[in-house]
Amino acid sequence: MNKYLCLCFLIFTSFSSQSQNKKNYLESLSYDELKEAFFKNEGKIEIQKKYAKAFLNKAKKENNTPKIARGYYYHSFLYDDNRKIVYFDSIINNVKYPPSEKNFPFVAHLEKGYFLADKYRYNEAINCYLELEKLAISKNLNYYYKAKFAIGVLKSEKMGEVKESLPLFKECYTFYKSQKNNPDLTFTYQLSIFALADSYKSLKEIDSATYYNKLGYFETKKSKNDYLHNIFILNEGANQVLANNFKATLDSVTKALPYIIKNKDNNNILASYYYRAKAYQGLGVKIKALENYKKVDSLYKLNSFISPEFSDGYKFIIDYYKESGDKENQLKYLTTYLEIQNHFQKEYKELSVKLKNDYDLPNLVKDKELLINALKTEEKKYFWLIIFLIGLALCFVIISIYQSRQKKKYKINFEKLINQTSKPEIHNDVIITQTPKKESLLSISLVKDLNDKLKRFEKDKIYKNSNINIQNLAIEFKTNTKYLSLFINENKNKSFVNYINDLRIDNIIEELKQNKNLRKYTIAALAEEAGFNTAESFSNAFYKRTEIKPSFFIKELKEI
Repeated sequence: MNKYLCLCFLIFTSFSSQSQNKKNYLESLSYDELKEAFFKNEGKIEIQKKYAKAFLNKAKKENNTPKIARGYYYHSFLYDDNRKIVYFDSIINNVKYPPSEKNFPFVAHLEKGYFLADKYRYNEAINCYLELEKLAISKNLNYYYKAKFAIGVLKSEKMGEVKESLPLFKECYTFYKSQKNNPDLTFTYQLSIFALADSYKSLKEIDSATYYNKLGYFETKKSKNDYLHNIFILNEGANQVLANNFKATLDSVTKALPYIIKNKDNNNILASYYYRAKAYQGLGVKIKALENYKKVDSLYKLNSFISPEFSDGYKFIIDYYKESGDKENQLKYLTTYLEIQNHFQKEYKELSVKLKNDYDLPNLVKDKELLINALKTEEKKYFWLIIFLIGLALCFVIISIYQSRQKKKYKINFEKLINQTSKPEIHNDVIITQTPKKESLLSISLVKDLNDKLKRFEKDKIYKNSNINIQNLAIEFKTNTKYLSLFINENKNKSFVNYINDLRIDNIIEELKQNKNLRKYTIAALAEEAGFNTAESFSNAFYKRTEIKPSFFIKELKEI
């Protein structure tokens, strides 16, 4: 038996020693070696975590603030949820930088904005970019214009505000034009040209779009950027559709498409087929137009992405099958179009003007009704699918009404929270009589003792400790969980869990009212500040206490 124990001890010691040696080895590596190993193992998350952790630990030990920021930055690469924001916020809020630092914390603001935009949190993303503008205007003009450019892209591509984004792109173009001889900014300068060309195309200002496409064509040829060179060729082909120069469009797409396919740029491959279809449609070659619009549909189904500009090809497909009497294909593409419309309602600020005007919901519902009547006599298997589509349209209306009412309800509850004066201490002294309450198991002395201890507990805000539970609190109070639970039930009229949660929520509400910086925290960070282990448990407790969500409360608080 003793031999067995010795063997186990030796094995355990061996593993511990190996683990410690591995840790010491990693932290003995230079920053460049850790960085190289981190990127060399791209896609192997668990391995990358070890190198990122070693990098950060080394930086903290040496108190090297730029490297600490970079350590947090490497950690942000490993997640696609709110943990990414936590690392960005660590770079922004918890690290002080020397004046010579060129990239931090600027890049953290920018990347945080990109991430929020990808998650459809557009207002939060714009706030990130605006913060970056204020920070960078006197310290790093490159990042100042990066922020301005990002706002322009967000407004034009995601919010449909092309006209509003144009002045931003012009400012960026003017700056980067003055820097175009800087090789580090050549690509950014060319992107600013493309942003202007694409914006003018969207606004149907054909001559201005052509001017910037030609300028981009010239600049990318000079810098030998073959990929962006062909994007300008494609964009001018798209512009020629507006001028009804359909043969010019076909010529441009034919030249650009092989390079775009070579670079696996799925969005612009889809755009190429779309403009080829528009050109054939303009030339009256319906079969070729249908063939290319169906390629657009195939790419959408493959990549689950399409922008409003390219979705109107479905009108051509639906009408084509309607004219040919192919009700099955008509219904198939109508269903896909409704799916896309539903996606736009979630992702974009509002449905695109094209969707509203060219093929609005009433027409879709009318067509569906006609298809239902026709398909009843042909194939009954489609019947319930059509009913579902109609129900889906009704659900959109019901959800919209519900959201409107819910917002009004939230507004009323928010006003109540704002207008009420700061809460007194939540603890009310228990009135202690000569005899305990009828049927209570608690003695008078125990009631007084627990009453005094809870007063100190609330005053010192010990409830903010996320690890607090009735077991460890009972031990702290030198009593048992049964008596502590009974006291809270009798005198607070709530369970222990609800009592702790209410203390935390009432406290964080008052802190949010008084501390504007706290309103910049993420929900996850606020949850931790309040004493909750997860953002979900914090949000649930906040809603239970106030009947509004914490995100809504903070949003409204910022607007006061």
